[in-house]
Amino acid sequence: MNTNKTLTEKAMLVRVSISQWTARRHDAQATREVIENHGARSDAGRFNKALVDPEALRPVQKIANEARTFHYAQTLPWGDDDARILPAENYLEYTRALRDLGATFDQAARDFAGQYPELIERARVALNGLFRADDYPAAGDILRRFSFSVSVSPLPDAADFRVSLGTEETARVRTQIEKDTQAAVAGAMRDLWERLRDVIRHAAERLRDRDAIFRDSLLKNIAELCALIPRLNLTGDPALAELAELAARTLGAQDPEDLRRSELARSLAAKDADAILAKMAAYMEA
Repeated sequence: MNTNKTLTEKAMLVRVSISQWTARRHDAQATREVIENHGARSDAGRFNKALVDPEALRPVQKIANEARTFHYAQTLPWGDDDARILPAENYLEYTRALRDLGATFDQAARDFAGQYPELIERARVALNGLFRADDYPAAGDILRRFSFSVSVSPLPDAADFRVSLGTEETARVRTQIEKDTQAAVAGAMRDLWERLRDVIRHAAERLRDRDAIFRDSLLKNIAELCALIPRLNLTGDPALAELAELAARTLGAQDPEDLRRSELARSLAAKDADAILAKMAAYMEA
């Protein structure tokens, strides 16, 4: 079985698409008046109105940001578009969480839609002369401005490329698909190595500085990433698996309060972090 076929069985591509009503509108007339009043150039700026109280949309925006953050943390990069690699090992955890996030997003959007007519009336007063009724979607259409979806597609498989281009050209395209896929997977694994390196490096810097105050999340982030790496280790890289296990055992399992109380414990933890970083550097250079 070729490498590309193995990868298509180990992973897939996922896209998260989230749409929200921005509740902002460029006001050309107000922009013109400001520019004329100040004698400024015509391209000096733009006046954008907040059509409703920004706080009303905050719950929707918050869950959208959480979903995007989760999506990026739980997947690996793929090419230049919005697709990300989702290893099969992480499929159940990922889809379960995204379903919950999507349901929360939909509920927040429905809650906003329920307030929408009242928010328009408040805006009529708050905006006063800047209020324009035609800036607002109809109440019956506002919910359509919000959407949350996750799509899954297979990784490109050179063996499935069957377009009739002639034997030589077909072989060339298949070879290019294999090269592109292998390059993308190599980049994805490099990203995973860099994630681990960066979170340990940050911990090492904070732990070495005796005057630095650090939050519990300094070590919690290491523990969470080390728990995730086995599900994202697309190529089964044994060195990455070993270093993640070592970081979880020596840093992720530490009690932050113990490190805050004991200079010796903090110093030893910093040395552990530096030792792991040295090992990582050797592997990454290789």
